Amino acid sequence: MDELSVMYMKGDVKDVLMTLHEMGNNAEDCISMIQTAFIYNTSKPLQDCKDKITDLKNRESRLTKNITEIISDNPDFMSYVSIPGHLLRIGENVEKLAELIERKNRDNILFSDKAVMETAFLLQRLTDIMRSTSSIILARNKFLSVYIQESQAGVERRAAEYATLHEERLIQGECLPVASSIYISMLDAIKSIAWHAKEIAKRLTSF
Repeated sequence: MDELSVMYMKGDVKDVLMTLHEMGNNAEDCISMIQTAFIYNTSKPLQDCKDKITDLKNRESRLTKNITEIISDNPDFMSYVSIPGHLLRIGENVEKLAELIERKNRDNILFSDKAVMETAFLLQRLTDIMRSTSSIILARNKFLSVYIQESQAGVERRAAEYATLHEERLIQGECLPVASSIYISMLDAIKSIAWHAKEIAKRLTSF
């Protein structure tokens, strides 16, 4: 943990940091639940995920207000002011993923084996990214920041490759248009989650 984190680990600041950390953990937990729901074709884990995301979304405005108040006395805390907003966007995209998978399961929409493997791989990468993102909220470690940023670039690159391969499968009639729509929407949500995690990492280690 760097000197700034140690300096501010007291009172309201400590509460804010721990809450942000918990929000990141909840997003990570949700992605793991989504991965389970996707791989095992079950919607049972998704309700717990939705509850966690609802809690995350409800906390965002209050946390942003709290951070703004802290900044008036501690300007160095400015780097945290955008973090609740990024976590909110992460939560919204996690919620989108949950809804897409719930629709897929409910309507018994089948993905090709390749699409299943590609999606499972990206969800696992997201879990790893969010675990590090939760940690960097407290630790503000530059090595973690580099890992998150490189991982986000990898997810972006893989998602683009997968989208191209998927288009070829669609043209060849290997998947249905309804499955294609869900798959592409999932790729977009996955890329967005990774992007906002990267922005958190950059913001917290730009000192």
